[in-house]
Amino acid sequence: MNANATDSTSKGMQARRRARVFRSQGARRGGFLATALSAAALAASCMPYSPPPSVPIEMLSTGDAVVVVWMEHGRSVSGLAKGSGDTAIALLNAQGKPTVSYLDDSSVDPLLWTENGLSFGVNNENFLTTEKGTRRTPRPGFRTTEDKRYALPDGRIAVLGGAKYTGNQVDTIELDGSTTSVKTAETSGDVGQCGSRILAITDTQESESIKGSAREAYAAQSGSQTDMPEELAAVVQLNDAVGDEPRVLAVAPMIEGLKSGQFMFACEGDVITMPSVLQDDPVAARNFGVDATTGPMVLQRWDLSTGQRTVIPAFDENGNEITLSKDLTIFGYQAVQVGDEYRFISRRGHAFTVNLRSGQARHLFTIPTETASHRTLFQVTETGVYVLEDRYREHLVTISYRPWDGGDLREVITTGQLEKYLRTNAGGILSSGQEREIENFALRPGWDGGAQ
Repeated sequence: MNANATDSTSKGMQARRRARVFRSQGARRGGFLATALSAAALAASCMPYSPPPSVPIEMLSTGDAVVVVWMEHGRSVSGLAKGSGDTAIALLNAQGKPTVSYLDDSSVDPLLWTENGLSFGVNNENFLTTEKGTRRTPRPGFRTTEDKRYALPDGRIAVLGGAKYTGNQVDTIELDGSTTSVKTAETSGDVGQCGSRILAITDTQESESIKGSAREAYAAQSGSQTDMPEELAAVVQLNDAVGDEPRVLAVAPMIEGLKSGQFMFACEGDVITMPSVLQDDPVAARNFGVDATTGPMVLQRWDLSTGQRTVIPAFDENGNEITLSKDLTIFGYQAVQVGDEYRFISRRGHAFTVNLRSGQARHLFTIPTETASHRTLFQVTETGVYVLEDRYREHLVTISYRPWDGGDLREVITTGQLEKYLRTNAGGILSSGQEREIENFALRPGWDGGAQ
């Protein structure tokens, strides 16, 4: 045999043996590493969850805060773990630094920040946060939901709650924190405030309990017992009941398809005005919701001193009818009244201004909300619109501002300090973690940081 060939074969066999040894050693090292990582992960998953820093609710104070946000209960990201049973409230200063408290309740209720302090509540308690801390008072009775808080002229707070078919309940929080309640049976509709009155614009189809009193009021108003429409629209006062029925203040023939879907309207003395839509197809709108609602914008204008209603068409600056649809909506708006103007932005980001007397209206701008994975929230002042976005991919929460009269949307507060409260890894790297969503926010009265 050739010597060179023999030497080459021997060297090749040695190389293959070394390769087998190295592969075996690498496999053992890989197995040791995988075992170590699994053990570390298991240990991490068993470690107790350390929550982000917070203060007891009694110690929460307004301090230098300019914005408050409410975060809903934690939900398991994977859906395999149990969610938390609490909610979180955070006060942010102008630099975006939060002070956070947790509440042992999973409901998320409206926030109201007035000159007297920040008012909010959970199922069994009401809270008022001021510079001195937070006062908590018991909440009597049972309520199904809370929809809106209203500041009454004398400093008290009216809290609207209830549900369709069970009626509305208006709790009035006195200055000392005690609560009185008025409950009205089988009453629903669009709700708002005019002075000390909490009012609903409804009809005898939505609120059958008012049918008798509405017919009596219409007969007295028209002077006829025989010329009676089959169904009537009415304005009723929810915080002044007759027995368990709300007091009827104004009445008119019901107009099929005249809808609004709001918790606020304009008030001038005894006159209330609510932007509404006159639906082209009320049947389709009932069956398919707001996405099926198309029709012209109108103003419902009720004079409570005479009991009369006027429906005013809304026209743009060229005299054209303003047609509403799923692409241009007014539902769920946030609004502010400035003289004869009513400025509002819908929950889908469509901003309008309308003259309350003439119906002259303009679609000002649209702030996109359809592309957001988390809810885009709005608050308004006389000067403009504030927009809260949870940019979860960037681990940031931003509050931006856009003036009513033009100009670009610009960020006024950007913070990453809410991230640890919004998204937590509750049990280590094997846990699915939990996520909270910001459900609502409010601005400190007098703060207009975006307009400066």
